[in-house]
Amino acid sequence: MTDLETEARVDASAGDVRPVELSIRLADTEAQAREAVRVLGDVWPRPDAAMPLPPELAWVFAHSGNYVALAYDRERPVGAAIGFRGHDAEGPHLHSHIAGVLPEWQGSSVGYALKQHQRMWSLERGLHRITWTFDPLVARNAYFNVVKLGARLTRYYVDFYGPMDDGINLGDETDRCLATWRLDNAEAIASAAGRFVPADAAAERAAGAVDVLTIGADGAPVVTPSEAAMRLLQLPRDIVGMRHAAPERARAWRLALREVLVAAFAEGFEVVGVSRDSCYVVTRPGS
Repeated sequence: MTDLETEARVDASAGDVRPVELSIRLADTEAQAREAVRVLGDVWPRPDAAMPLPPELAWVFAHSGNYVALAYDRERPVGAAIGFRGHDAEGPHLHSHIAGVLPEWQGSSVGYALKQHQRMWSLERGLHRITWTFDPLVARNAYFNVVKLGARLTRYYVDFYGPMDDGINLGDETDRCLATWRLDNAEAIASAAGRFVPADAAAERAAGAVDVLTIGADGAPVVTPSEAAMRLLQLPRDIVGMRHAAPERARAWRLALREVLVAAFAEGFEVVGVSRDSCYVVTRPGS
């Protein structure tokens, strides 16, 4: 067992809601890369049964020194993650393209262990930053990214992927936020040690934060523009359910969050916290 596998096994034990014998292994054969794609296809099944990426591409990624890993409960694959090296204005990094855990294992810290494994893999290779995109309206994912991992949200992309008929986006525009995980900052180090500190929206209000996005009496978004140094953005609890039950309202939330976050990121703000009740805390780094 590699050091990475051992550490991931330990990390996964914190906060589990079910016992697992978890190990995380890098894919080093074509069959393992193909299995990683199959797992991810089970996490995000498409109406046309297409895989989230070609298995042969996953193998090329692994073979050329990129990140392809599987999480196993005993010998059963229950999660996977695929990423590749990138380079932008801040320098080299790992871009985590896709990661997921089978539904019956969600809530068992498998996703957390995968990301911590990815963090160690990156640091061992001199990469001190991991990025990925996600739908910023999905509150549980925002909480995981910012609170459980210590990442920050740093950029907003409008309709990043274009139309997607994957059974999840349901015709909605594919807006995405960029999560930036600076692997050796205080938040990431605390996360690796299992120390998680959710934001406290009430305390931030008491300290001068201003509510910019709130939920109206009818469940629709209410935007109150502000130039405050710290801003609070309330998310709906279940945007996925809303897309099925009230698609027009879900679209209104998409446009409202887009409006306030695009403006905030243009001013140099970041999402630095998420509360347990799904509220973003937005301010400039170091404030």
